[in-house]
Amino acid sequence: MVELYSLSVAFANISTIVLCIVLKIPQIISLVSSKNTTGLSLPGTLLELTSFTIGLCYSVSSGYALSSYLEYPFLVGQDLLLLALVLHYSKLIGPTWFAILGAYAAIVYSLTTGMFPNGLLITLMSLCTPISAASKLAQLRTMHVTQNSKSVSVLTWSIAAYTCITRIFTTLDRGFDAPLLSNYSVSLILNLAIISLAWKLRRPGKQEKKTHNE
Repeated sequence: MVELYSLSVAFANISTIVLCIVLKIPQIISLVSSKNTTGLSLPGTLLELTSFTIGLCYSVSSGYALSSYLEYPFLVGQDLLLLALVLHYSKLIGPTWFAILGAYAAIVYSLTTGMFPNGLLITLMSLCTPISAASKLAQLRTMHVTQNSKSVSVLTWSIAAYTCITRIFTTLDRGFDAPLLSNYSVSLILNLAIISLAWKLRRPGKQEKKTHNE
């Protein structure tokens, strides 16, 4: 029984990492193919990047085993690429964004190298849940307002929901970390809400009604 449990934890860790390596790839491919950001939320992408970055810095600073947070570097990297594409197709790339990127890199370096007290990271991690929730609520609002989910990858959000489940499991395995558990739990609920709305907007009846109105 103990061996089976250990294998389950190992599978959860490995599958989470593997899936997170490609989590945003379906969304990136969808965006590049359509060259249209309708249905995608820029504020939501920025907030999600903030949430992933805080999670990465918190895990590094806390000295957790690399296997327990290895997905974060991939998530941050993919979100940065997705953000660049959203800005590009929205024709918003400019000097200001390059300055913001430089400031972002400096802050990440400072947080992960112990230049700030650990208490600051604990506080930031406690804010990670509302930040992550806000990013998903922004995405839900954008889809609701535009009544369009064509540029939204359901596969990406489905993978995100799965990784929330596995991370709840692996977090409980190493102890009760309330900030992380609350973050993963809220994210799971909102990921499922995004998937549900995306599918609802893609129903044939919805598309036919939109065509008729046009």
